[in-house]
Amino acid sequence: MAKLQQVFKRYGLLILGILLLVAPLVSAQYQFYVLERGVQNAIHVMGLLILIGYSGMLSLGSAGLLATGAYAYALLLLKLGFSPWLGAIFAVVITTLVGLCLAFPAFRLSGPFLAVTTIGFGEIIRILILNLEPITGGAYGVSGYSKLFANELHVYFFMVVALICIAIGTERLGRSRIGLALKATKEDEIAAEVMGVNVKRAKVVAFALSAMLAGLSGVILANLAGYLSPDSFTSAESSSYLLMVVMGGMNSAIGVIVSSIVVTWLPEVLRFLSSSRLLVYSLVLLVYLRINHVPATRERFLGILRKFGIRRAADAAEDPCGERGAGM
Repeated sequence: MAKLQQVFKRYGLLILGILLLVAPLVSAQYQFYVLERGVQNAIHVMGLLILIGYSGMLSLGSAGLLATGAYAYALLLLKLGFSPWLGAIFAVVITTLVGLCLAFPAFRLSGPFLAVTTIGFGEIIRILILNLEPITGGAYGVSGYSKLFANELHVYFFMVVALICIAIGTERLGRSRIGLALKATKEDEIAAEVMGVNVKRAKVVAFALSAMLAGLSGVILANLAGYLSPDSFTSAESSSYLLMVVMGGMNSAIGVIVSSIVVTWLPEVLRFLSSSRLLVYSLVLLVYLRINHVPATRERFLGILRKFGIRRAADAAEDPCGERGAGM
């Protein structure tokens, strides 16, 4: 068991990438679309891993950045005649620049004050999309733009390869000097400054990388859906993205990928419960968060597993990476 955990820790991203690449062979059409949305969400949430998990800046307006990337891509193609790939590049650049605007309030705000600011930003983007009807189509949405690939499978394979590369880059970033600066800023900004960390630059980097990945995710969403509507970019969506990064552990690229796919899939799995599915969905997530993030509850849960003789599962949950075995 310990060896298996060590293998997964070392080659987890590669194994996950292979599983995602072969998934279309065993998935029905609708299930495949939900999986596509899960992978697309994972790319977006990877940016939140950098922003929230590494640097500790709470953002609840990420759906606004996603909308910026998606609408910028569609409008550049429809209004200005850009080619799909050129439009995608410019859409990501535009989203990054818009996201940088959020870095400046972060110089003076933190915690709930920054969270409220990002909520306001997300709502401003959504309201602008609704009211600029001659440009964005307003409540009617926008469609009819070209896609990066004619074949939907090619879009999916592009997503998976991009996600794995982004995950590897995110893991390496966390161990780099920039990542350590972000984590030091998260722990204590004053102490980080005393130790020579440029806190403002670290925040700018975090917001820029998060916005860039949100823009890329928005471009992919536009390619998957073929139709964009303001209803897809509400504050409730931002809360779902926050939930994905929290469930993923806020420090693990593999955890973020798995949690993004699971949170995307769960409402569909519970659809047979009809009107009660959202209640059950919320309860499942609350129980998971309670067990995984509250030490006392986690110890009780592991104790129950051992009481009923499920010792191997309890040991695996308590030491998921096999660190004890590795150190013996």
